[in-house]
Amino acid sequence: MKYSIRPLSSLILGTAASCAILLAGCGGNSKSAEAYTAELTGLVFDQWNQFSPTAPGGLSIAIITPEGEYFASTLDGATAGSHFRAASTTKTFTAAAIMLLQQRGELDINDVLSANMPGTTRSYVPATPDYAIPYKDEITIKQLLEHRAGVFDVGNVDVPATANAPYAGMRYSDWIEDTQGEMHTFTLDELVGVVAKNKLAGGLPGETYRYSNTGYSILAKVVEQASGKTFAQFVHDELLVPNGLKETTFPDDGRTQNLPVPFLEGTTRVGGVLLPTTNRNVSWGVGEGNVVTTPSDLARWNRRLIKGQAGLNAQTVASMRECETTNEVHVSYGLGLACDPPDLGFGHNGGITGYLTTARHDPVTDVTVVVFATLLDADDLMAEAMMIYDTAHKARALLGY
Repeated sequence: MKYSIRPLSSLILGTAASCAILLAGCGGNSKSAEAYTAELTGLVFDQWNQFSPTAPGGLSIAIITPEGEYFASTLDGATAGSHFRAASTTKTFTAAAIMLLQQRGELDINDVLSANMPGTTRSYVPATPDYAIPYKDEITIKQLLEHRAGVFDVGNVDVPATANAPYAGMRYSDWIEDTQGEMHTFTLDELVGVVAKNKLAGGLPGETYRYSNTGYSILAKVVEQASGKTFAQFVHDELLVPNGLKETTFPDDGRTQNLPVPFLEGTTRVGGVLLPTTNRNVSWGVGEGNVVTTPSDLARWNRRLIKGQAGLNAQTVASMRECETTNEVHVSYGLGLACDPPDLGFGHNGGITGYLTTARHDPVTDVTVVVFATLLDADDLMAEAMMIYDTAHKARALLGY
């Protein structure tokens, strides 16, 4: 059976044995670390059994407080080092890469895409037909970060049926898989080129909030133009290595479809049918949704980023946290950071076949939480997203926050 569920962040975000692991010592709490992890394990089982008592998959949580670090899961054998797909949490890395280059003076986020980078004769995106997108001379890098550039979203929206293209009326990636197979390696030039060649736009730059994965594809290209490295190499050198994220990767080859071991299997429910969706081509997601990580790495990244410890200084992080209200489910969004629910702090959601995730750090309480499910329920996605938020809130409360 063919299935087609692309990055889903624009929509959100038993019988298994328990696994509850203490990652670090607990400080001055009256309860023991073992008591907290036992309560967290009971919580994730209760939450998952209420949401999806018969389907495969499960619910996991990694949480860091000033007193300690904890992990709990409904999944047999799951640990804080188990790999999974965290989808649009990728965007926090992309935004951090852009803001690091801004901090170094190598770009200006208030520049338009057609401008030259500071001190160079090179523009932010190539002067080629693939990047001749509508409003290129008006779209700023900041608007792309905020999803306010009006860029058509190739990842989540069918190409209009009126387009003069063989994929008219279809999702571009579906057409590619149908005609070239599932091993095709998508490129940034190719994906942005769909927008340029068909003169597609989601709206006027600066007009309103419109979530766009393709906008982040363009940002990944800006990183490459400014740094002279591939996006994956820049993020590896400047963000992953300095922050000790040894288990996080960004697969950009269509043939790299398996997760590193150990991993958690993902399942998708669509039209009442359960499909195994662990392995897949995510080369379409460079800059927007291809991250493979672990609960430990993702919690560490989100915590260090928001605390100003990931290579970005406090002033830069503060600018990323300046949020505006949106007209849709993200509610409030800054520069690559979701800001809602406010009591969970700042971070991002991620939805992809097989997995649904939220990652947040709250600077007020200094609590970091990552909650993810290994079932993506396309039939009731909003309910699943609300369950994940509810789990995060209840976990914080269990730990006194």
